Amino acid sequence: MSKLPVVLGIDTGGTMTDTVLVTEDGSFVVGKAQTTPENEAIGIINSIRDAVKRWGMSVEEVAPNLKTVIYSGTIMLNRVLERKGLQHIGIITTAGFEDTLRMGRSRQAWNVLSYAERLHAVSHFHPEPLVPRNMIVGVRERILVTGVEMIPLYENEVEEAAKKLIDRGVKAIIIAFLNSWANPKHEVEAAEIVRKVAEKKGVEVSVFLSHKIAPVLGELRRLNAVVIQVYAAEPSREQFRIMEDEFKKRGFKAPLYIFTNYGTVVPPTFERLVHTINSGPAAGCVGVRNIADTYGFDYVIGTDVGGTSFDVTPIIAGQPVISPYTIVERFETAVPSLAVESIGAGTGSYLRIDPVTKSLKIGPDSAGYRIGVSWREGGVDTVTINDAMVVLGYLNPDYFLGGDIKLDKEIAEKEFRKQIAEPLGLDLYDAAWGSYTMVADDMKLHLEAIARGLGFSPENFYVISYGGGGPSMVAAYTAGLKFRGILVPEIAPAFSAWGTILSDIGVRVEKSLELYIPPLPGITPIGISEMIMRGVAELLKVKIKDISELEGIRYLLYANAIHALSSAWKELANYIEEEFRRAGLTGEIKLQPAVRMLYAGMLDDIEVGADTTEVNEEVIRKLCESFDSLFEKVYASAARSREFGYTITRAILMGYISIPKPALLEEMETEIVPKEAYKGEREIYWGGKWYTAEIYEMGLLRAGNKIEGPAVIESPASSYVVPPDYLTKLDRRRVFWLEVKK
Repeated sequence: MSKLPVVLGIDTGGTMTDTVLVTEDGSFVVGKAQTTPENEAIGIINSIRDAVKRWGMSVEEVAPNLKTVIYSGTIMLNRVLERKGLQHIGIITTAGFEDTLRMGRSRQAWNVLSYAERLHAVSHFHPEPLVPRNMIVGVRERILVTGVEMIPLYENEVEEAAKKLIDRGVKAIIIAFLNSWANPKHEVEAAEIVRKVAEKKGVEVSVFLSHKIAPVLGELRRLNAVVIQVYAAEPSREQFRIMEDEFKKRGFKAPLYIFTNYGTVVPPTFERLVHTINSGPAAGCVGVRNIADTYGFDYVIGTDVGGTSFDVTPIIAGQPVISPYTIVERFETAVPSLAVESIGAGTGSYLRIDPVTKSLKIGPDSAGYRIGVSWREGGVDTVTINDAMVVLGYLNPDYFLGGDIKLDKEIAEKEFRKQIAEPLGLDLYDAAWGSYTMVADDMKLHLEAIARGLGFSPENFYVISYGGGGPSMVAAYTAGLKFRGILVPEIAPAFSAWGTILSDIGVRVEKSLELYIPPLPGITPIGISEMIMRGVAELLKVKIKDISELEGIRYLLYANAIHALSSAWKELANYIEEEFRRAGLTGEIKLQPAVRMLYAGMLDDIEVGADTTEVNEEVIRKLCESFDSLFEKVYASAARSREFGYTITRAILMGYISIPKPALLEEMETEIVPKEAYKGEREIYWGGKWYTAEIYEMGLLRAGNKIEGPAVIESPASSYVVPPDYLTKLDRRRVFWLEVKK
């Protein structure tokens, strides 16, 4: 080839490791290999090897030319799921709050359950805390939410707590006081005491402060964030070092970056590494947003069908939904992330007959990278959705992963008949079809619930289907829902890996605030405005003698908001600059400020961007107007409560250093299907009937080609099923559009 790749994107999922290599002119190649949980570097190298062989090259040939390597994956998340993180962690917290982790909050008992299961208390259970109760010690201190010291830190109690925890064998101590986000003075003092105690005892103990990791209101989510940082993220620094060593052995010179939950990349030295724990799904969100921006779509839902889960991510009013917290397993953490709603339904989901009800049960566990019984070497005994698709003819047993993995259709049929069809008294193919449609219906219900839960009908949205299983299931899980359009990118099997290469080096930092902004002039009737201002005056303990003095209260509120927001953004900017400096990164740092706001008295806040960090009354006014406009698009204009004013709940700042990103190629369209793209015919089962489907090689189709179902469009990494009565067209950006024949 004429140009070597310059960017490598990596996504390690529970089943497959995907890689995307991109050249300067936008050409790309996708690699896929089975994930190797014991050492992810092996699976990554195998995936790169699979990619570059399509260019007739070796890993060692392309490695020296790479400028950027970006990783997203599941290293940290798996530690929490498998309870294999750092042990012997101690916590020193405010006296009276020692049971915060164990008490949790009710949401943690059901936040990962399906909507149906949330209705039944018997399904609810709290996660076992990652730090046992005997490793948590309380000390007396109290900082108010205003940042004012109410009770001084009892230093002798901190010293005793440190001695107790060190004697119990801790390797790390977390210090998390109730309102340290407002004033970290006590945490800083306690840390110094702990370090002195450790030095006297001659032991090495790492100390972590909650205000450094998550300086936001809410003691449980803040503590969860720090615990998971220490338990799951800190051990990854060594894993990333091993990964870098494996890369260097093969000639890699490019720096390794880790993808964050909110769509940027950071170096492995990033202090708040917990911000990367949900990086895989977030990378898919960035890819969805890129397509939405390219096509000018304001309302989009991305759907990721993997081997273990079905992930849904929305774009509303042209913007991804940013959640102020992230659910890690069931722990709610004060870590921002792009919103992703998941259910345990994927192509590797196990299929079983419930011994009590004698009905079919899907998952929630999965064969993962072992695929199903059709792959003998996987050692799987229970049939999966993959096996059902082999039986139905959707998957080519000789072309799975381009033929690197050979599937056995006879074994799939034998075991499916034995485990599912016969116990249900069904024909083999009806049982396989029922299993396939059952998991598709679960996905469809989840997809529709997300759309309607946001206050919209499916007709408002375009759907983008991706993931290794997306193309093979998209027709089934969108059937009957009248979306504006259904898109299947050619790069769907490695879509999340592709999403990683579309971002800049960036750090997102936040700080909790509680700033009341009075209603904008002309919005509130005079009588109500006077009542609100008098109420504020009472809270401020300011006596009002004349109505004309109420404007003075309004001025004080604006002045307070300007000072507090300006100070917060300045503090966050200093942190970002220090973080980049510590990582040895140079270049122009671009700052993107934002706030989270709500109408005074409401519960749910929305993120609103700002144009500058130089705050004045005009900036505050524009924030309020932008919030009004965004609120109307997210909810409804009738729900606005502008007359009561606004509350800024959080200051946010993103700092970026740009890195090169590839541009997608666009092809000339033609209706003529190349002869070499046609691969023959295969029987497929759909809706209770057998059909003769035409088989095509995806990479050989040209932009503008239109394929009518029944058909299967194959690539080494996926199979795109076009059912009877459907057709699909490949556009100039190599995105397939699926639609029902008219």
